[in-house]
Amino acid sequence: MDDNTKRQFQEADAAIDRAATAFMVKIESMPLKWDAVSRQYIVEGVLLKLCDEMTKLIDKPALANTMGPAMTKLSNALADYRDSQAVER
Repeated sequence: MDDNTKRQFQEADAAIDRAATAFMVKIESMPLKWDAVSRQYIVEGVLLKLCDEMTKLIDKPALANTMGPAMTKLSNALADYRDSQAVER
């Protein structure tokens, strides 16, 4: 792997870390806004929304055609979670 490619992966990893951190900070601050809403409700709602958005992204032909077995397994698990009944979660 040349230096340019390595740098691009490092920058992508750093962007992913920043996005995940910002996301968690936002989620962690939400329960302070609504006393009657449990943290579990918020986390589950976010997971369901992420499952829905990620399965839409993964199902796009450009990505779907390049998915390996692990990505397919993850996509299926996200769809299964999204489609499960609330009592099953």
